Amino acid sequence: MLPLVLEHKSDRELKAYSPVFIHNCLERCIGSYKACSPLRNGNLIVNCCSVQQMKTLLKCPKLIDGAVTVEIAAVPLDISTEDILACLATHGVQSVKRFRFKSKHSPELKNSTCVFLQFTAADLPGEVKLGYFFFRVKQYIPRPLRCYKFNRCGHVASHCRGKLRCSICGGDYKYSECSAAAPKCPNCGGSHSANDKICPRYQRVTAILKTKNGGKTVLC
Repeated sequence: MLPLVLEHKSDRELKAYSPVFIHNCLERCIGSYKACSPLRNGNLIVNCCSVQQMKTLLKCPKLIDGAVTVEIAAVPLDISTEDILACLATHGVQSVKRFRFKSKHSPELKNSTCVFLQFTAADLPGEVKLGYFFFRVKQYIPRPLRCYKFNRCGHVASHCRGKLRCSICGGDYKYSECSAAAPKCPNCGGSHSANDKICPRYQRVTAILKTKNGGKTVLC
């Protein structure tokens, strides 16, 4: 065997990546290899089949690309995340997670038909296929965090040090107690409430989130 240690320099720990994902990255780079395993120091040791494989790995500037988060909708609940990963692993999907939510009638978390996929490729497909189902891909931008106490984006009420503000008019009371004749945004002063998507402050935070995700986060 020809062992080669690959240094892992990403901020994300190697153990956070799926073994199937790492295997697929290696096979795309050098083809079939003997074995690989993570080391305690966070690096990866690969047992190559030939000197040529070692040279190819040494020339590879980046074996593991940054993950791109994707969401697909209307996925039947009887399709497990394990089956989805097995079906899409060869297409660059490294992990799968199903959305969970609480209903009004039960405090227990329930599975949703929406599923998160993490892709490794920068060029995402126009659609993905699960069995004989096809799911179209479109861009997704995460909703900004909004504090329901101070009514600003970027944090939540449980970590807020600001004063109570009405989301409708900006007064120092709950919005349920508001009697204002017309709305006035406490963030920009516009004639709308703080939770309105037309607010310039809300749109600015949304644009930052889009840029932060590199325009590569998508919704199916």
